[in-house]
Amino acid sequence: MDHLTANQKDKQFIEGLILIPISLFFFCLPVFFTLNHSSGLFVINYAIAVIYFVILLAGRRLKKGRDGLMPLILFLILFLISAYSLNREMTVFEKPVTWFAVLQVILCVNYIAFAFFKRFPRWLQYVMTFLLGIALVTFLYLAIYLFPLYILSVMASFVLGISAHSFVGLLFVIYTIALLRKVVKDNQALFVSFLGGAGASLVVVVVFVVRFTLLTNEINTTYRQATVRENEGWPAWVSLAQMIPDNGLAESILKTDLVYSTPSERLDNLFWSVPTRNFGEEKKHDPLIMIAALFSGNIHLSEANRIKLLESMHDSRHQAQDRLWSGDDLLTGHINTDVKIWPQFGISYTEKVITVSNMAPADRWSGSQEEAIYTFHLPEGGVVTALSLWIEGKEAKSILTTKQKADSAYKQIVGAERRDPSVLHWQEGNTISVRVFPVLAGESRKFKVGITAPLTRKNGRMKYENIWFDGPSFSRAKEEIALQFQQTPKDFISPAVFKPTGRMGFTRSGKYDPSWDIELADQPLSNDAFCFDGKRYNVRPYAKQFGPAVLQNVYLDVNKTWTKQEFTSICEVLKHHKVFVYTNAMVEVTGENRQAVFAELHKLQFSLFPVYLIGNANNSLLVSKSPAVSPNLKDLAGSDFLKEVKKSMRGGKKLKLFNLGTTLSPYLKTLKEYRAFQYEHGSVDNLKILLNKQVFVKDGENEKQVVIDNAEIAIVEDSCTVASAAPDHLMRLFAYNHIMQKMGTRFSDEVQETDELVADAQKAYVVSPVSSMVVLETTKDYERFNIKDSQNSLKNASMKSKGAVPEPHEWALIILAGVVLLYIKFHPVKKKAL
Repeated sequence: MDHLTANQKDKQFIEGLILIPISLFFFCLPVFFTLNHSSGLFVINYAIAVIYFVILLAGRRLKKGRDGLMPLILFLILFLISAYSLNREMTVFEKPVTWFAVLQVILCVNYIAFAFFKRFPRWLQYVMTFLLGIALVTFLYLAIYLFPLYILSVMASFVLGISAHSFVGLLFVIYTIALLRKVVKDNQALFVSFLGGAGASLVVVVVFVVRFTLLTNEINTTYRQATVRENEGWPAWVSLAQMIPDNGLAESILKTDLVYSTPSERLDNLFWSVPTRNFGEEKKHDPLIMIAALFSGNIHLSEANRIKLLESMHDSRHQAQDRLWSGDDLLTGHINTDVKIWPQFGISYTEKVITVSNMAPADRWSGSQEEAIYTFHLPEGGVVTALSLWIEGKEAKSILTTKQKADSAYKQIVGAERRDPSVLHWQEGNTISVRVFPVLAGESRKFKVGITAPLTRKNGRMKYENIWFDGPSFSRAKEEIALQFQQTPKDFISPAVFKPTGRMGFTRSGKYDPSWDIELADQPLSNDAFCFDGKRYNVRPYAKQFGPAVLQNVYLDVNKTWTKQEFTSICEVLKHHKVFVYTNAMVEVTGENRQAVFAELHKLQFSLFPVYLIGNANNSLLVSKSPAVSPNLKDLAGSDFLKEVKKSMRGGKKLKLFNLGTTLSPYLKTLKEYRAFQYEHGSVDNLKILLNKQVFVKDGENEKQVVIDNAEIAIVEDSCTVASAAPDHLMRLFAYNHIMQKMGTRFSDEVQETDELVADAQKAYVVSPVSSMVVLETTKDYERFNIKDSQNSLKNASMKSKGAVPEPHEWALIILAGVVLLYIKFHPVKKKAL
């Protein structure tokens, strides 16, 4: 039977068609179900390929003249599936990128379709031979890539033939040519279509290599020039980050060797992988990058600087965190989210209990324990108030201590002793990091994080946003959500996925979704307060207050996010003011140079405006618009630029900042957290109104009041007389924001006096720049590292927290009242007995 016509009656061909989806089913099981790497799937995939090969041998279909080309191609497809299954067990090359995997699936379907080639219309035949040309180039690449393994594979072929998988690419090349000869013998025009497919593939490769090489050279040149200049006072990589195009190609170049395999790495680690830096992103194999890196050479940046560039430009801060142990086999299996909302106080408390599993085989001889690292993204003004780790099935709550002590204890135990700790640190940009160790191969660990946060307010509505996180893959994670209001919400419509449980409760169960939020109508704030240690905390509505502002100089923080129309409009609005921009020096904007300075600054991906060059803060205004990415203050540690920024913040001097829009770069966001600005945001028209009225927003904070502007609330501290029913989260929010308020001035000193701030954090049990939470295995561990729990504190927050804690004198009254009640109850009995 001619396999290029029809195969419905070819039993062996049909058997091959049936075996391919069966093999794919077993191969894809780890994609849809939680299975470890040694689940035996390779044995199944390999056995299916061998069985089909035996069937072909037994039927003598592989002999010349027996029309065995199409059944043999089906075997090669089964063998390719088996090869990728083997690659999961014994890595020959890293996980293929998505486009390369999809391409191979399309090409294999195309191979199968050739069994019915003559039944298809002519246009479809041309498409199929075009794809055949692409297939030849694709598998030729695989054949060349696996070439160094050929000799070793031949030597080891006697061991069940497993090493023969190295030749799968070469076999595809050989039999693609055989198939082509059979197809085009009656129609040479189809050969032209085949050449078109092969040629198009080569053109794509050449174009990519040229673009990759040119951009690599541009990066090297820009970095070399920045290294020589460095007159901005910041590291050279910052200047490079400002100029590199913000696109996928630049990101790929920066990730070579860190994420994407390259020829140099291939030669260094021919038979096994020895990573030089554990960047927290799965290693990948991209043929285009592999080929391009062969011709372009390396970029002249250290791995450390490349990682900083990725952090600043491509939101890779979670992946770039220092790792004491690998986390390659970890995945997030389950999230339990409990949310308690107090509409009458405009605040919420969220607990997330997360189960992380190690999918490596439990009997693996090395690397059986891994470190789980999570980054949680908090709403502005929010703070972590609880951490727990389950040790031997029991919940162990954290102790709050200094950041230095917590970090030292964790690193010592994880690095040298390898026992059960967890640590939680504050990070810039409204994030916190959690580390859990160890997560043993084949086992799971559970930890809990509690977050206290304000509800954001806008246009008469309050919004709660889910606390989302980065961490081990959660693509198959399940989540249980319980949402409970502490006062009947007004005008609240629950999302469709939530089911009501009573009048004020809602639940959801299903696949993890990080992006949900809820809204309800704004409600009047309660006058109830929370009392502790002689202090009273209550929440009040806060409306911006404006005061006189005579502005003489206005500074424009221009970068690529500005439009030319915005720049021109603002310059017109400011025509009666002196206007300056920063281009390696402070330059006054005039009618003559306006277009030139905008063109120069608009090239910058982000800007780091030198606020220390603004001399008269009282009569100056900084107008900014920024992207969501930039270096943060930690990235600039040790630079002259950061030293000058710190000096400018001494004495609590605050600069007036008007932000076009609501997005702030990490650099400006952290300075805002440290209360470096009198902050206002809006449109060009809003700015024009302020300038015409000669007013600007006043600083509403002081020693007794903190303001959370996005929530439109102020939390006030004063003396306590009578306790009432407010939750303890009011004190926690006040303490965190008060610490950040004080950090603004202390941050500017080279030697920070933080004892007072640590004491404030311990009393309220809040994580901050000076305080962290740590869970250790035993009491002796805490004693060894001199970590002591504060007795006069709120302790870890809890879903069971109800309200005010009685004061000492109130406890005395409660005890006295109890004694009196007992006396009244039992005294008559004793008297009667007498």
